[in-house]
Amino acid sequence: MNYGLESGISRFRNRRDRLVRVVTAYREWLERYAEIEPELTLRLYDLAEGLKRDRLLLAFVAEFSRGKTELINALFFSDFKQRLLPSDAGRTTMCPTEIFYDPESEPYIRLLPIETRFRDDSINALKRMPVEWNTIRLDVGDPNAMLGAMRKLAETKVVFKVEARALGLWDENDPNLSYMVKDQDRVEIPAWRYAMINYPHPLLEAGLAILDTPGLNAMGAEPELTLSAIPNAHALLFLLATDTGVTQSDFEIWNKMVAKHTSQHYAVLNKIDMLWDDLKTPEEIARTIQRQIESTAAQLGIPTGSVLAVSAQKALVAKIRGDQELLKRSGIQALEVLLAREIIPSREKIMRESVIKELGPRLNESREAVHRRMQAARQSLQDLQALTGKNQQIVLQMRDKVMADKQKYEETTRNFNVTRKVVSQQGWDLLAHLDEERMDKIIEESMMAINDSWTTAGLTRGMQLLIRRMSAEFDHALQQSAAIKQLLNAAYQRFRDEHGLEAVEPPVLDLNRYRGRLDELVVSTQEFCADPMNIMLEKRFMVKKFYIGLVTQARIIFQQVRMETETWLRLTLDPIVARIQEHKAQLEHRLENISKVHANLGAIQERMQAVHQEMVRIKAQLDQIEAIAKEFALLTGVTMRSLDSDQPVQAAV
Repeated sequence: MNYGLESGISRFRNRRDRLVRVVTAYREWLERYAEIEPELTLRLYDLAEGLKRDRLLLAFVAEFSRGKTELINALFFSDFKQRLLPSDAGRTTMCPTEIFYDPESEPYIRLLPIETRFRDDSINALKRMPVEWNTIRLDVGDPNAMLGAMRKLAETKVVFKVEARALGLWDENDPNLSYMVKDQDRVEIPAWRYAMINYPHPLLEAGLAILDTPGLNAMGAEPELTLSAIPNAHALLFLLATDTGVTQSDFEIWNKMVAKHTSQHYAVLNKIDMLWDDLKTPEEIARTIQRQIESTAAQLGIPTGSVLAVSAQKALVAKIRGDQELLKRSGIQALEVLLAREIIPSREKIMRESVIKELGPRLNESREAVHRRMQAARQSLQDLQALTGKNQQIVLQMRDKVMADKQKYEETTRNFNVTRKVVSQQGWDLLAHLDEERMDKIIEESMMAINDSWTTAGLTRGMQLLIRRMSAEFDHALQQSAAIKQLLNAAYQRFRDEHGLEAVEPPVLDLNRYRGRLDELVVSTQEFCADPMNIMLEKRFMVKKFYIGLVTQARIIFQQVRMETETWLRLTLDPIVARIQEHKAQLEHRLENISKVHANLGAIQERMQAVHQEMVRIKAQLDQIEAIAKEFALLTGVTMRSLDSDQPVQAAV
């Protein structure tokens, strides 16, 4: 790796570790100083653990023989001093391969038998069933053992056509599958459906995960790749051959798999060494490569800066031999800089946003709560100072006034509790429309629309009903959330008008991104149903697999909407309830101080000393939460309001 990539990894890991410490410090602060619910403790713990485990998925997509696996070897595994992943002609990875690092498990390679395609389980579901996989322990210190294990990725098997047809991997009428034929009765198919590799590597340890996909035909045979894995990738590298440029099959993959799924996609023209000509000057060769870059960018409709030209094979050789001149000529360093400057920072952004969303509002609320307690303590001190030298009658009048304020506040609180019960009931009703049982019913209705007719027409009917019903549930959630927000706004307005509490604006439930994912599923279904091969051949097996993949993704979206809604309900109601309860506690504390003074005028100094000590304790809490908030602002770039003035405090990132 070059310095830019190494420094990018180092910066990312440092930011991630600091964010984990911020989340952990805030959770410990709450446990020490606040009445924290076990549910919140668990959520913050899960957030910290999720930061450690969360990954940026970088997908390598291309037609066969474009050099994806060789590029992965050159980028990430040159320290192995030979090819780690099989990438020889005819002996490359035959199944989708996911590479990552899991510190809780020793290095391994897991292989999912191709026979699992007979079942309706999705790959995501099978990932939670280790018994279904062949697991090989990786001895990273033994090169020969590593190579032997990795060769498994290239394994194939010869089966009768009837079995391949039952697996959905063979169709006599599909001319694109002719390469599989071994003889009149048999064809060659991949031995494995999916592979997962847990491997210790600095970039993988920092949270990057790699997906090496097979070619178009293999991706078409596994709809989950096109419906889930590729759309969920944070960045895509699309490989092309420099000598041929964008072929028809390349263009088909780009349009179907790449262009619509992520904003971060880059084209990589591989095998530029095929243009190296001893009869041409370096300048002439560079101009030829540049023309190919510009032509590729124009064909794919992307900026020329998003097209890179490399020789993965020469880059691997250069790194293994330590040949700096060949390494520079291979163009791999520009791609490494891209990883460091574009892709790694994109994962940092995702990481920051998850922390801002979960921690930001609560952290601000905690800061303000401590600040309000300090103000209440100062008010108590002022009350006591005002009582110095006063007689019991005056003290009694002050006590009666505070008691009247408290009674008035309690009456407002009782009215609010009625509203709170209504809000809670509406919240439960809202969540009931988003529970698993509801989703199961929607899926069942969708299946009935297909009516056991596993054709593209049946799939269209089922999918249209599925999306329509899910959209209706989303609409109901938005309408219900708007009604809840309106109730809370009106209730809290009374507290502001009658008791001077500062304004709180409940957030708005936003489900736009989930509707966007639904729209993507609709487009994927339309494209699948419009594919001439699917229309003419009516592949029952593939239609069923595609539908199962759609249902899996729809269920995930539904679950995400429910979690988003639960979070919204908490963020909407919890801060208001906390402020109301805290204001009540402050009134009770003031009343307690005045009542004790009324009972014993000589105790004023003693009570003032107690308040001073309380202020010292609150100041310590305030200093700690401010230190946490300052680090949070430094890492996220969030502007945090100053508690002692109206001037905002902005931490530089």
